[in-house]
Amino acid sequence: MPGVSFIKILFFYPILFYQNCIDAQSGDCFNNDWSNRVDGCAGMLFKGRFSRSEQISLEFNNNILGLKFRFTFTIGKFDSWDHDDDYLQVLANDVVLDTLRYGAYQGSGLCFEPKYSELFEQKQYIFYSPIGRKSLKLTLQGHFDEDVDNESWGARAFTLEILEPCVEFYSDCNFQGDVWRICNGNQTSQIRDIPFEIKSILIVNGIQVKMRDPKYHGGQTQTYTSSQYCLSSYQFPKYNQNA
Repeated sequence: MPGVSFIKILFFYPILFYQNCIDAQSGDCFNNDWSNRVDGCAGMLFKGRFSRSEQISLEFNNNILGLKFRFTFTIGKFDSWDHDDDYLQVLANDVVLDTLRYGAYQGSGLCFEPKYSELFEQKQYIFYSPIGRKSLKLTLQGHFDEDVDNESWGARAFTLEILEPCVEFYSDCNFQGDVWRICNGNQTSQIRDIPFEIKSILIVNGIQVKMRDPKYHGGQTQTYTSSQYCLSSYQFPKYNQNA
């Protein structure tokens, strides 16, 4: 089939884009993601402890493409939280996803101040991002009125999954020029819908892009699993007819 031209995109569901501080004594807790502050409770490491108005956040810039995401982490509630006054907010791109409140005696006495209780709870959030946005900021923001020795929090087992990933094709090298975007769930585009020659591709890890054309690499199918910064021009025959 030497005359066949195609672009095929394989989306593997879901894409685990990021994880950190997963195992009970995981060494990656000590990296600088989120915070370099680490403490332990009941044999498990947490990013923390934090109190007052302290916050931790992590940003992904110009490298994350998707419409739908799932963010998961485990919250550690330590010591004397006042249910009405103390709370932790979970935000994505500065939009509040949830507000967490606990009482002083919720949980069991596991560490730190013996007269109060600790509680570990896994939290999960599914949210959407605007089409074309390639950055994401996740934030845990505390609102407490006492110091860390009396009321505090920590977090661990962070994961971020892309539930509806996208691929972007550009008319110029280095992701410049016109852009053509395909996301998981889109119908396959017909030849007439591909608007320009392709010079670069932005690909999130976990996606496979296959491209073939008789004039592209001798008609051999090319498979890409990472971003391509400057390709030799890939042109569908229809593009040539419209030139």
